[in-house]
Amino acid sequence: MGMNRLLHYFQNLRFKQKLFSSYLVVCIIPLIVLGAFSYYQASRFLLQQAEQNLDESIGGLAEGLDFRTQQFEAVINSVTQNIVFKQIFVHHNGNITGLYRDYVDPFFSNILDFNPDLLQISVFTDNPDILRGNYILPLELIHGMQWSRSLKQDGTQWMGYNGKVFATRLFADNDRGTNTASSAVLFLSLDEDSLFQGLREIQAEAYHVSIRDGEGRTVTSRGAAMPEDFQPPAVLAADGPASGYLTVGQTEYLYLRKEIPGAGWELLYCTPKDAIAVDARSIVGATALIIAVCLLILVFLIRMFSNTFVNRITKLNTTMMLVENGNLKVEVSSPSRDEIGQLTNRFGRMLNNINTLIEEVYQSKITQKEAELKALQTQINPHFLYNTLSIINWKALQADAMEISEITTNVSKFYRTVLNKGRTIIRVRHELENARAYMQIQLVMHSHSFDFLCEVEEQVLEFDTINLIFQPILENALEHGIDRIRKGERRGRIAMHGFLEGDRVTFTIEDNGPGMDAETAREVLIASSKGYGLKNVNDRLQLRFGAAYGLSLQSLPGQGTKVTVTFPRYIEGVSLPEEG
Repeated sequence: MGMNRLLHYFQNLRFKQKLFSSYLVVCIIPLIVLGAFSYYQASRFLLQQAEQNLDESIGGLAEGLDFRTQQFEAVINSVTQNIVFKQIFVHHNGNITGLYRDYVDPFFSNILDFNPDLLQISVFTDNPDILRGNYILPLELIHGMQWSRSLKQDGTQWMGYNGKVFATRLFADNDRGTNTASSAVLFLSLDEDSLFQGLREIQAEAYHVSIRDGEGRTVTSRGAAMPEDFQPPAVLAADGPASGYLTVGQTEYLYLRKEIPGAGWELLYCTPKDAIAVDARSIVGATALIIAVCLLILVFLIRMFSNTFVNRITKLNTTMMLVENGNLKVEVSSPSRDEIGQLTNRFGRMLNNINTLIEEVYQSKITQKEAELKALQTQINPHFLYNTLSIINWKALQADAMEISEITTNVSKFYRTVLNKGRTIIRVRHELENARAYMQIQLVMHSHSFDFLCEVEEQVLEFDTINLIFQPILENALEHGIDRIRKGERRGRIAMHGFLEGDRVTFTIEDNGPGMDAETAREVLIASSKGYGLKNVNDRLQLRFGAAYGLSLQSLPGQGTKVTVTFPRYIEGVSLPEEG
């Protein structure tokens, strides 16, 4: 239901909005996918980089500890492999008191002076003759110490407990070919804080690091306490992986193992994965900023492209609205060759064809009306009519009926110009004679109850026009103007003026009748209103001479009516020069 409503809403959008929305959706989807992929890749890369940096840091720490233990290993070797020390502590040979005073005591003092991390250096021996001070201790004392149970027969034993780090080694008895517990033991006590100083350089709240000996015992540890069940064999096994992730409870941990071969230790570093994960806010912010900038650029480009498409459609739609409202003379064309350009040009050609058909239909109607007029004219026998009127005129003169003679003469002039020998083009002079004859007849019929004034410039009379254009206007002025003046209100008056205006001839016919309202005045020229013959005259003038010519009407209630007739300076078969 929701999808149908969304589709219905989309269908009712304007084409520009549809185009813009479609472009935007098509562009946003890959942008979001690309942004998400970029965020994933960046997070993954930064996590790998953090793991690599952490691995290098822990590796450097392990190498530093190994270097320190190797230094102490060298000190141990310098003591346990010394021939003089062997004579004193193992073989009990020579002047022991002198050797100790002159050699052992200064040697051990120098070792302590040059190694500030070394808290104590002592030799446990079974030689009772040289037991003295902190440097020489009886051998039986080691039996009560925890580290004595794990003494190696060869090599240095490193151990740590109760916050202390120790290193022990048996003196070798090369004469017997074996190491014995009864000979002598070198004992070193080290400053744990100084030895493991590098462990403090890592922030304790974000990690756990410990050093374990070969048997899995913890020598020292730093940082947060690890869960009790964090004892995976994979981490503790000697051949376990050097790094990886382990999940304990709901927390995923990263662990790193680094060997310290000089002491036989292993450095184990553990930290929650979230502690080394890069803050996603900076990546999200950067990704969102990039997407926003891309969207702004895309919106600008989409708007530009959509306007390019839609503006031409809007222009075509506006042109169609003009045509729909009756304006068929608009120019419609496009230089573009795409579908919109083809549609525009096809509409233009269709409009031209419509105009051509309309002109052909109008011309056909005019031809038909002219044919009907000619048919009517042929029904009237001019010679019979003229002869009849001549007889009537002669009889009127014999009877001294001058008014009848005048009417007969005017009727003869009227029909002579109306018939015009079957032609539609007539000289203005003759068309004016027709109008005057018609008005003379009307004056007689109205008992000369109105006045008729006719003033026409002489130069106008020699141009041509179509016949029967003044008579319908004068008839309209009589029927709808003069005849509707109330008796005794005022005397009727019709004035006709003709003059030349540039390249056109203008006639005005004005009456002082009751006039008409604006709506009636507007409909007179655009509709075949009953009782008005002005539309027919206007159509004939425009079809003959063009839309720039024809009739115009001005009228107000109580102020009479004025009809203006315009047609070009025209002589049949002659091209007249334009007015300069």
